[in-house]
Amino acid sequence: MKILYCIPSLEYGGAERQLCYLAAELTRLGHDVHVACGRRGPHYGRLVSGGATVHDIGARGNHDPRLFLNLARLMRQLKPDVVQTCLTQMDIAAGAAALLTGTPWVLREPSAAPSYPRGWKSTLRRILGRRASAIIANASEGDAYWRAVPARRRHIVVNGVPLAEVDAVEAEKSDRTTILFAGRMDDGKNAAALIDALSRIANDTDFLAILCGDGPRRAELERTTAGRGLSQRILFPGYVPDLWQRMKSAAAFVSLSRYEGSSNVVLEAMACRCPLIVSDIPAHREMLDDESALFVPCDDAAAAAEAIRTTLSLPRAAQLRTSAARKLAEQRSIESMARDYEAVYKGVIR
Repeated sequence: MKILYCIPSLEYGGAERQLCYLAAELTRLGHDVHVACGRRGPHYGRLVSGGATVHDIGARGNHDPRLFLNLARLMRQLKPDVVQTCLTQMDIAAGAAALLTGTPWVLREPSAAPSYPRGWKSTLRRILGRRASAIIANASEGDAYWRAVPARRRHIVVNGVPLAEVDAVEAEKSDRTTILFAGRMDDGKNAAALIDALSRIANDTDFLAILCGDGPRRAELERTTAGRGLSQRILFPGYVPDLWQRMKSAAAFVSLSRYEGSSNVVLEAMACRCPLIVSDIPAHREMLDDESALFVPCDDAAAAAEAIRTTLSLPRAAQLRTSAARKLAEQRSIESMARDYEAVYKGVIR
């Protein structure tokens, strides 16, 4: 099959990483993989080395009309068997181009309903998405969003994790008890609740917290941290290239998200055998259970603080949970994910 993926950029992000994994595995399986993007980024080299052909779209922004025109032109030139779109910008522009050119179109749903507030973009995405050949969600919450639309053919294909690659990475050397967070710093990821929890244990617990990532709430979170006198104990390094090394040496990974699709960073922490404290939301319950993680209400900072204390004070119990989490991660290989996508594509083409 000739497959064209359309994604806004190749910057840091879960959708971009998953695309790299999927493209390389489908290339290995003998498919002709192409990627159309508006901006190159850190994942460009990995895509090319994995065998994908990358096409620069040449648009200057999300609302540049050339985005749609260039995508339609590319589809007419390539004549792909199937187009898959990733993230809202491409769901709209490339989805419309696929409909115009009569190309089978698969929309990938990476999140859940709260990610799509009322507005013309969300409305247009739903209208177009109803006409897609198939919707692939990576979790039940995303599938439920399109079931309510309603969309036609829906599938769930969970995210994969490159286990051999993870295992080849060595833990970062550290002499501090490290608590780790990674993700976009917005209301959904809820890093503010983690800072609140950390402030509750700061007087009686030795730790260094590393909050990796960026986003619209980062400056506010840094000000809150400084206001509580924790600037030396809660650090904000931005996006980091060595997240797996940090996970392998961390005493805990905390995700208090209010909603998720299938969380890449949680899956990676599972593969890295890092003790997990997660919000009690459907997306996390779909990935983990009470034997593999500690669950707390997403906005209950006191409960999160107690879970962190428990994890740090009972390392043997935490280690048992990491072993259980690793076994769950082993069920989510890149190979099985690619085979599931391949099956959906074949069904769409038929």
